[in-house]
Order: sequence, then C-alpha cells, then structure tokens
Amino acid sequence: MTIELEQRLQSVAERHTHNPHDLSIIWEACEILSALTREDQMLPWAERALALDPHHADFRAMRASALNLVGRHAEAADMLAHDLSTSGESAIYQLRLGYSLMMAGDLAKAIPLLDEVRQIADSTHVRAEAESLLGQALLKAGDPRGFAHWLMRSHSGDAYSYRPPDIPEWTGEPDLHGRRVLVTHQLGFGDNFLLAACVADWRAAGASVMITCAPQIHQLMQASLPDCEVVSVPSPMQSYAPLPEAVQASVQAFAPDLHATLLHLPLLKACHAVSGFRFQAYLRAPSEKQQIAKEWAQQLRVQHPGKKLVGLFWDCRQRHMPELGSIARCWAARRSLPLEMLDRITTNPTVTGRVQFVNLHHPLVEAQAGTPAGDVSRYLPGIFHFDDTAACVGELDAVLAVDSAVANLAAMMGKLTCVPVNTSGDWRWGTRGTTTPWIEGATVLRQTHEGDWDSVVQDAATWLITQ
Repeated sequence: MTIELEQRLQSVAERHTHNPHDLSIIWEACEILSALTREDQMLPWAERALALDPHHADFRAMRASALNLVGRHAEAADMLAHDLSTSGESAIYQLRLGYSLMMAGDLAKAIPLLDEVRQIADSTHVRAEAESLLGQALLKAGDPRGFAHWLMRSHSGDAYSYRPPDIPEWTGEPDLHGRRVLVTHQLGFGDNFLLAACVADWRAAGASVMITCAPQIHQLMQASLPDCEVVSVPSPMQSYAPLPEAVQASVQAFAPDLHATLLHLPLLKACHAVSGFRFQAYLRAPSEKQQIAKEWAQQLRVQHPGKKLVGLFWDCRQRHMPELGSIARCWAARRSLPLEMLDRITTNPTVTGRVQFVNLHHPLVEAQAGTPAGDVSRYLPGIFHFDDTAACVGELDAVLAVDSAVANLAAMMGKLTCVPVNTSGDWRWGTRGTTTPWIEGATVLRQTHEGDWDSVVQDAATWLITQ
C-alpha cells in the first residue's frame, strides 16, 4: 500500500508541474500525504494552494497544522488568531490557537485561552483536550496546580491506563493511613520514571502501594520501589482497559481498596504546594546489575585514566516509526540531536581530552541512531532492559541526553544530567534558563531558533569541560 501511495504521490507531483493552478491536484497530494502519515510535508502544498486562494479554509487549517508539526508554532498561532478574528469560529479554533501559543512559549495568552475553552466547549472531547493542554501550560509555567488539569489527558489523548472494576478511584483525600492503593501505569517510560517518584509521598501518607509497569522497566522499578509491590504487565492499548488475567490473582491478593493512575500520583503533594514542588531522585539498578556495572566501569577507567565517563543519548526512536503518526514522529525528530551535531561534541579535542563517552542506546536501535564519530565506548555487559541502562548510568560521572526516557532515568537517579531541548521542550524541563523548576540538578540547554543546535552544542561542550 505504501509503495502504491508513493507512486500516486509522484504522479500527482508530475501533474502539478504541468497544471500548477489546479487546486484539486494539490488537494489530492495532501490526501496522499495524510494517508502516509506525513502531514508535515503538506506545508509546501498548502502554501501553493493559498497562493492561489488565500482564504481557502481547509488549506489554511492544513498549513497551521503543518507549521505546528515542524515547530513553527508562533507562525501557526498568528495564522489561527487571524482566522479566529475574521471567522468567529467555535471552541475548536480557540483550542488550536491555545495549543500553538503554549508551544510557542506565550503562556500568558495560552493559559487564559485554554481555561476559557474548557469552560465553554460543547464537545466533551474538546473540553477534555483543552483541560489537558491547560495543565501542560501551567506546568510549563512552573505551577504544580497544573497536575490537576493534566489528569484529563487520560480522557483526551493517548494516556491509556487500566481501570479495574469495583475498586473506587482516589478522589483526593490526603490521609491514606491503612489504605491499599493500586496504581496503574500509563504514558511512556520517561513519564513512569518521573511520576513514580511521587510514590514516596503516598507511602508517607500511610498508603500501601501496588504499582503496575511495563516489562521493560519491571526489574528497575522493583529495585527502586522496595516498599511497594511492583507488577509487570504490558502497557494498555486503550483507555480503561481491564487488567489482564495474568495479574488479576496478584491484585486480588493485594486487595486494594483504592485505585489511582500514574497521572494521579503528583496530585497528593501538588494540590497542597503552590510552589517548591520537586521530583526527588529514587531510581537505582538491582544490586546484582550494579556489581556487574562496577566491574565494567573499573576496567574502562583503567583504559582512560583521568577521564570522566559521560553517557550519551541523542536519537529518539519514534522518529523512525511512521506507523505512530506524524505528531509522535515529528515530535521525536525535533527532540533528537542530529548525528552531525553530536559529532562536533565527540570529536572536540578539548572535550575528548577530559571525557570518555559511553553510548546509552539499546543495541537494536543503534543502526537507526547512527554511529557517532570519535571514540565512544559501549556498555559491554549489554543493554537489554532499563535496569541495564540504570546500572551503566550509576557508574558514570554524568549523562548528556536529549528529552527521552534516558534523560528522565538519569535525572531520577540523581545523576548529573544535561538535557538539550528544542524551542518548545516538554514542561518538565521548564521554559527559561539552564534549570528546571521540577528536577533539581538537571541542566537544560535550549535552542533559541527551531532546528538550530549550534549554540546548544557549544554550550554542551562547555558543560562537559566544566563539570
């Protein structure tokens, strides 16, 4: 099917060359790109159409969407604001504008607009999406009250979670003494590493906790949460999925009287703290994996005497997976550091004279991530699951990782962590300066222009030299 669509797209492009004023040809090209989940590539086609018909609503919407996908959020916001002022469109246009403003960093405008949309929207879906985005915007602004709104992501996005029947959901009560709470996981590995730090708050409030997690992180989470029961279960593929039969016996034996999702975890503390909320480091590899890593690190330090060991992670795998859709793929691409930019770090003689780098990518994705230039070691015991990654990270002096599960892992291990981010980085990395209000000790290096990593690479080299 993909080959057939590619052939059709090539044919449409040839027809457009001979008849550039035919909007139906341009429309067909956009339909094919949508079928190929390459909506970001609609941008030049939409602009060709708008050159012929500047007020065409569908092509204007396509252009705004494509601008957001490639990170040109301020341009998308300007376009949507103009369309909203001239057409008087409903809440859906306000929602799109609020998203673009938030991603462009204009939180002063985004927050009240998204708050208005969630109150006036007739559609349940639009209302849920607006509240989820409002939560993200507040969190970007460093306001922990955003967690209460971000919870709505369970209803608006892809934050699927299990929902066991006949177990009441936690409704915010702060005193949990004597309560047995089942926490079901959702979102990605990085979110699990970050948000599960809040389990300590639930334990301090008196709760006994059973938490589910994906098999890839089970050993790591079990070692890191010794006071909890940690259950391995595949991630759910739909909202409110029933618990798999394989774990139902364990859950019944635990006998929970409350259920919460991963997104609920920060609320216990955040709803009582307007400022000063921090995620505290807690992750650690299993002891047997720690010993293996210690022996490996000792050998590597002998080979590179006097040098610091620094882990590298630069490529988000999702950018190579078109089946995930254009939003996930484009977001992963924008978060990834191009290999040629990484090479400027790994071949910088001032840096390499002081640092020995270690590749933190899983061996199965190295072919897609590419091989950096210079002398970059591998973790020779092998990275199979995240407990191996954690064991390796535990023996390093620092980690340089783009916004990814590895960056969250290193930060939640308390490891010196430097995170290069794009112009609209995730809320957890803050919005300005080299720090984040959410994670103590993490250094954030920010793009000043979308796609331009030059200054970030220079700052990363300086960070590596001065640590």
